Amino acid sequence: MAPRKVTIVGSGNWGSAVATVIGVTTTKFPMEFDSMVKMWVFEEMVDGRKLTEIINTEHENVKYLPGKKLPTNVVAVPDLIEACKDADVLIFVIPHQFIENVCKQLVGKLKADAIAVTLVKGLLARKEGHRLFLVSEEIKELLGIPVSVLMGANLAGEVANQNFCEATIGLCFPSLNMSSGLLQKFPRKAY
Repeated sequence: MAPRKVTIVGSGNWGSAVATVIGVTTTKFPMEFDSMVKMWVFEEMVDGRKLTEIINTEHENVKYLPGKKLPTNVVAVPDLIEACKDADVLIFVIPHQFIENVCKQLVGKLKADAIAVTLVKGLLARKEGHRLFLVSEEIKELLGIPVSVLMGANLAGEVANQNFCEATIGLCFPSLNMSSGLLQKFPRKAY
């Protein structure tokens, strides 16, 4: 089996903090994961420079996680489709209000066997039926891929600083376990 390609969908404070974990961890499992981790960045200008350019040259998200270095194998990509099209594992870390729009752009553009893990906090509401539902349900419904959830009472700064943090992962892939590699994404003493 070829090493799995990982894309982080989002690059704000939380996405960048998670990138510090994913970037380091993928390099520890070269047989299981491609060492390059793509991170989709909504392009914006910071002091006259593109944020992706800053991240890729200085290895720091100076706007959303200043002062914290990102691993050099985390590559900022401004095009959502380009960042995600070859990914085996998509890690969603965008604000919940953007999930629908982002997923609709990805429909039909992903690998057939891609899986997702969401770290997105919050619930979504639908006017029709007056129903609250989970972000993982929305991703699964729109993209037609399995989605698991990783949640904890964590702050981005604590994760980026490698402070002790805990989280729980809810797997929806019955065939995946610790040896499959999915959980190896997050096995650090700190997180």
